Amino acid sequence: MFYRGNLFPNQKRNKMKAQRINALIVFILFLVPNVNFGQAPDLGAASSFALFTANGAFNNVGATSVIGDVGTNAGVFNAFPPGTVDGQIHVTNSTSGLAATAVLAAYNDLEGRTGGTVISTTLEGQSLTPGLYDLGAAASLNGNLTLNGGGDPNALFIIQIDGALLIGASITSTVTLVNSASLCNVYWQIGGQFDLGAGSVFRGTAVVKDAINLLEGSSLLGRGLSTAGAITLNNNIVNFVPAAAGAITGTTTVCQGQAGVSYSVPVIAEAASYSWTLPTGATGTSSTNSITVNYGVSAVSGTITVKGNNSCGGDGTASTLAITVNPLPLTSAIYHQ
Repeated sequence: MFYRGNLFPNQKRNKMKAQRINALIVFILFLVPNVNFGQAPDLGAASSFALFTANGAFNNVGATSVIGDVGTNAGVFNAFPPGTVDGQIHVTNSTSGLAATAVLAAYNDLEGRTGGTVISTTLEGQSLTPGLYDLGAAASLNGNLTLNGGGDPNALFIIQIDGALLIGASITSTVTLVNSASLCNVYWQIGGQFDLGAGSVFRGTAVVKDAINLLEGSSLLGRGLSTAGAITLNNNIVNFVPAAAGAITGTTTVCQGQAGVSYSVPVIAEAASYSWTLPTGATGTSSTNSITVNYGVSAVSGTITVKGNNSCGGDGTASTLAITVNPLPLTSAIYHQ
């Protein structure tokens, strides 16, 4: 018996099936983003560090405030005091050794990614959407750079700089995040020295080949991790999780069954969401930095706490407000004759 194409029926069906599978694979690969870009680098043992160098001195002058771990794996450590650190200090120990390995791996990962969009090395005035960007040379920022998350809190930005990065000395020199962009999804691979100019504000995790210098009064909202370079601080703010919440305002003495009681805290910098804890028997509806509480008939005295969160985590210190819940008054039955 002869079949067209010299294929028996089973062979023909298998060939058609294979063709459909191959077409489906091509379609899926077309839809799925490039995995080489689409995944954030694994910081591993370095993920808890706000500032770290694998090989370099660590110095601070003035009232620098850091939330997160700090340290060096090979170098003199002269910091805290002066200044304060809300985290652990690791100097040439087992933790710093693991962090040093992790930082180098993260740097190599970021540097090795290909296919990035080439953009100007003069960063001010640009507005970037999520993606991989290749500057190809040393870069500077003397104005505002906007990173637009497009409403996606998981939007990932990776910016490769083949050389040093200099941020200008001005409060107007800043990296601004809009439309749900999160600083913990912003990664900078800097193939040279990183200088953060006086008064400037930088956001994201900077994985740096050489020294990290935070000049007078500048703020790093993210992380600064160096594979081999000194870290120098001068009256800075450094944190990759939201700062502690301010004082909670609102009524502190309520009655069981009372509803619609409002509480709020000042807006917490870099917080994408707020976590509220209420006394037993109370329920609430939160909206950004405020909450409306209903005290049920079984509510009891306790505390309200709140802290800010972002994609890096939450601040370790919650603001607390004591609440007194008075019981419902006893009622007497009145009989009319």
